[in-house]
Amino acid sequence: MFEKKSTYTPAEAKRAYDQLDQLVARKTLTPRQAGAHRRHIASRVRVALKPSYTPQAARRAKTEIEKLTEAGTITMKSAAAYRAHITKRTQAA
Repeated sequence: MFEKKSTYTPAEAKRAYDQLDQLVARKTLTPRQAGAHRRHIASRVRVALKPSYTPQAARRAKTEIEKLTEAGTITMKSAAAYRAHITKRTQAA
């Protein structure tokens, strides 16, 4: 039915969320079961972070983090931690 993984990239998490939506629509899963799977996925999303960022790369990365947060792929706390990581490692212009 639905296969759980130990880690997810943001793209894999989005695909898994879409698959869960389809399973709920087909009544294969209940919304409650899908919610449990979504929490499992959200706790295992991994984002690739770099050791340093140029100002332009930092803007792109923060925009991507915002998109992931809006999509529900990562939590608000994780997004804040990622933004802090990016800000701390952005090279001065």
